[in-house]
Amino acid sequence: GDEAEEIADELEFDQPWEITVPEILISSSAIDFKDESLPLPFRTIIGDVNGEILNVSSAPGARTEVDIKGEVDGYAPVSLSGSAEPFTAPPALDLLLTFNGVDLVLLTPYSGNYAGYAIERGLLNLKLEYSLAENRLQGNNEVVVEQLKLGDKVDSDQAVDLPLELALALLTDANGVIDLKVPVEGDVNDPEFAIGSVIAGAFVNLITKAVTAPFALLANLVGSEDDLQRLAFSTGSGELNDAGKAKLDELGQALTQRPKLILVVRGRLNIAADREKLQEQVLEAELLAEGIPAQAVEKREEQYLKAIERRYSEQIGGGTDGVTFREQYKAVLATISVSNKQMQELAQARAVAVKDYLVNEQGLPADRAVLEIPDSKDEAEGFSGVELDLAD
Repeated sequence: GDEAEEIADELEFDQPWEITVPEILISSSAIDFKDESLPLPFRTIIGDVNGEILNVSSAPGARTEVDIKGEVDGYAPVSLSGSAEPFTAPPALDLLLTFNGVDLVLLTPYSGNYAGYAIERGLLNLKLEYSLAENRLQGNNEVVVEQLKLGDKVDSDQAVDLPLELALALLTDANGVIDLKVPVEGDVNDPEFAIGSVIAGAFVNLITKAVTAPFALLANLVGSEDDLQRLAFSTGSGELNDAGKAKLDELGQALTQRPKLILVVRGRLNIAADREKLQEQVLEAELLAEGIPAQAVEKREEQYLKAIERRYSEQIGGGTDGVTFREQYKAVLATISVSNKQMQELAQARAVAVKDYLVNEQGLPADRAVLEIPDSKDEAEGFSGVELDLAD
């Protein structure tokens, strides 16, 4: 018994065992991946897998080095490299996974289920860089998609409820490339944490931001902080001002970078203010026709004041005693009729001015800007100008 105890002490059986595997070589191997959780099962082969895993060890502070390469479906390179501390408590890792030139048509089971569309064509380049330290996961997802074309719609209860075609048009540049950088992070100790939902949520948030604030995205493309969605016009006017032209210069540059987008141009009205200004324009035109000099009208000189008083007496009746000039002027204006048709023509003139500038000054193809004229009876508009929207 004593001898056995002495041997045990010498061997230090009370200490944790240390496991070390200096090198694991992988040669001419394949990974067969299959996902049967989808309505259309997904399967792919990563073949010609070669590489090495070095220093797999339970020793404190030991880092395992990983360098593995292969090909998806025989032609698209994939690689996994970096380091990990699998036996550390908590474990740590710093890994980079890349895919290059993967045909997106192969991912139709996923796109149909989660996006509601099949994929007709496209190439995927993926760079996933993830680190884990103190149970905190941080990842950078760099996704480059080339020449993506959606196919038929797919009925799926799990598909995101987003205008996906508009989102893709917003994200696709002039070369047919979508280049996304999507950071993710989370606490792996959180019971609600799941890496798949975290990544999916990050992409959904990015797409949601694009479609809910598309003009902010376009402004960002040209380094602008302007609101490119709304252009203010002077009341009663259908002519672009310098501020509006400057915004359209920026918008034109942004639209050149997003060739799949169609601009919807809507003339807007502030019903009360625009109608009053049109009444003023009619009144001034009539006064000029009566022979009142333009300078007298512009500077509100005596001839102009007398003409308003005369009109007030003739059209409203009664004297002007106790009635201010402003009250007389407002009463005379109220007698001038401005029809809904005239108001609608003003809204249309504003929309036409915007399209004309974009087409003739910015070189936007005419079929990429569509006019839409709102009903002039919409009293809720309250905006003298043009409001823009996007279609894909």
